[in-house]
Amino acid sequence: MEKALATVESISVAVGYKILDTMLKAANVSVYFASTTCPGKFLIIIGGHVSAVKTALDAGLNAGKEMVADYMMLPNIHPQVIPALACAAEVEEINDLGVVESMAAPAILEAADAACKTARVRLIEIRIGKGMGSKSFFSLTGDISDVKRAVEVAKSIVAAKGFLVEAVVISKPHNSLLDMI
Repeated sequence: MEKALATVESISVAVGYKILDTMLKAANVSVYFASTTCPGKFLIIIGGHVSAVKTALDAGLNAGKEMVADYMMLPNIHPQVIPALACAAEVEEINDLGVVESMAAPAILEAADAACKTARVRLIEIRIGKGMGSKSFFSLTGDISDVKRAVEVAKSIVAAKGFLVEAVVISKPHNSLLDMI
């Protein structure tokens, strides 16, 4: 099972490919996302065992040097994060809804992980800043008190980094809205 997740964001697409190649050669990791994002950056998200992810991240940072805009590593990630990142989370029912929106993908991943560890919620999806003007967001569901607590924790993490766009809690969303999620 994947135990860690790491992200590297490069301000150069060319160097982004170099970073990814270096990371893959350095350790046995899975690639969850590797693509250009708005505005002209390259974002990499990898996962695997903690030591492998750390080795790959260190190698990638060394390869990218001053072209690395942002990075982070989450050891011991919550098991809901990877399925939500792959838009493969299984959510049978949406009670109350929370959505947190960020200008940075690394911050949204960290916030989603913390939200799941804070309250009894289910991640619905995590969308990374491709085609959204570099914004990223996640959505989750649960009982209203848990959703509020999870969103507040996530909001504080993203806001502390200066990347918060908005965070909302919607109690008992309309059925038509649920069809859009």
